[in-house]
Formats: sequence, structure tokens, C-alpha cells
Amino acid sequence: MSVRDLEATVLAMREAMEAAEREAADRLQAALAQASAEAEQLERMIVALRDELEAQEQRHAEELQGQRQQAAEEIRELQATVLAIRAELEATRQ
Repeated sequence: MSVRDLEATVLAMREAMEAAEREAADRLQAALAQASAEAEQLERMIVALRDELEAQEQRHAEELQGQRQQAAEEIRELQATVLAIRAELEATRQ
């Protein structure tokens, strides 16, 4: 094998190595782009879920407030009924 043959072989090997490095860099770039897109999608999903949770908490708080008001109204009505019955009983005793 001559020096020129060896130089040609070295050149071919260098080109093959550079092509393999470019392919590896391209694959890495594609993987990074995909990972970045997935991260962005997950972030959007987190925001949407957080918004949904906050809305659900707000609806729950409003429901709870409504139930508290209803319970307070029922207590007032029952107390008024008790007072009315008590007054009626006292009136019938006299």
C-alpha cells in the first residue's frame, strides 16, 4: 500500500468520522427539540390543571358559603318557631 493510498484511507476515515459526528449532533439536536417541546406541553398542561383546580376551589368555596347561609337561615327559622311555640304554651298556661 502506498502513501497516497494511506492518505486516501485516512481522508475517507476522517470524512466518515465527521459524518458520524454530524449525525450524532443532528440526533442530539432533534432529541433536545423534542424534549423542549414536551416540556412546553407539560408546562401548558400544568397551567391548565392549576387553573381548573383554582376554579374548582372557588366553586367549592361558593357552595360552602351558600350551605352556611342556608344553615344559618334554617337555624333562625327554627329558633323563631321555638319562640313562637314557647309563647303559645305560656299563653295557654295563663
